[in-house]
Amino acid sequence: MTVGSLFSGIGGIELGLERTGGFRTIWFVEREPYCQEVIRKHWPGIPIYSDITRIDWNNVERPEVLTGGFPCQDISNAGKRVGITGTRSSLWKEYLTAIRILRPKYA
Repeated sequence: MTVGSLFSGIGGIELGLERTGGFRTIWFVEREPYCQEVIRKHWPGIPIYSDITRIDWNNVERPEVLTGGFPCQDISNAGKRVGITGTRSSLWKEYLTAIRILRPKYA
C-alpha cells in the first residue's frame, strides 16, 4: 500500500510500515531541516513538502494510507496550554483538509 506522511519527523512510522513489506512511502510533509536530511538519507528521491499550509492536495499523488500526528505542543501538559487554536496544534485542520481531498483508505 502507498503511504503519504504528514508531520513526518524522521520517518519512524513510515520506516516501521515499510519494514513489514507491505507499504511504500510516496511523499513526506516535514518542515524541520534536520528531519528532512534524515528522510532524504533513507528515502532518496522521494518528495518532501515543507509547508503543509501551502500544499495543493489536488496536485499530490493520492496515497492509500495517510500517516502522521499533528504537533501537540499547544495542548500538551508540558507546554503552555495555549489550546487547539495555537499556532502549532491548529495544524490539525491541515490534516483534515488532506483527508477530505485525498480520501485515503486509511488515516
